[in-house]
Amino acid sequence: MCVREVVGYGRHPHRARWRGVDPRGAEAIAWAMEVTGVTDMAERPVDELSGGERQRVWLATALAQRTYTLLLDEPTTFLDLRYQVETLDLIRDLADDHDVAVGVVLHDLDQAAVADTIVLLDEGRVRATGAAADVLTPALLSEVYGIRIDVSFDPATEQLTTQPIGRHSVRPRRSA
Repeated sequence: MCVREVVGYGRHPHRARWRGVDPRGAEAIAWAMEVTGVTDMAERPVDELSGGERQRVWLATALAQRTYTLLLDEPTTFLDLRYQVETLDLIRDLADDHDVAVGVVLHDLDQAAVADTIVLLDEGRVRATGAAADVLTPALLSEVYGIRIDVSFDPATEQLTTQPIGRHSVRPRRSA
């Protein structure tokens, strides 16, 4: 199957009964492929794509529904660094530029720090919710995760960053 066909499956709920007619389908598919950056690979077989490319195709399939709510579970898992960043940028763009409400489950605290609202879970229960600066605090994170976690503000990216401190994180320098 090619990319365009897979993205087209996202239009299934909009097809008229028995006829398969979807008057806005082509427009929705084109939009979804454009915002996810997969238009140039429309005719490529999906089984020839990289993991990051496939992730964008699956996202385009969901967006082709023209839903205004999107729930994603670990969308950056198994992606290399470039595709992680591109996927998170795309998610941010969907929220900011396309009025899509996006809920994302992430275990990477630094990736989660870009969200408008963070919900920190502790053994399945909501422990804290709010802006990154209010939720991603050293005391709270250290308590929830059971290890020391330092939090700092990176002025270059204007983002909070977290640093878990394990037993081997700080080693004495060897003298020359």
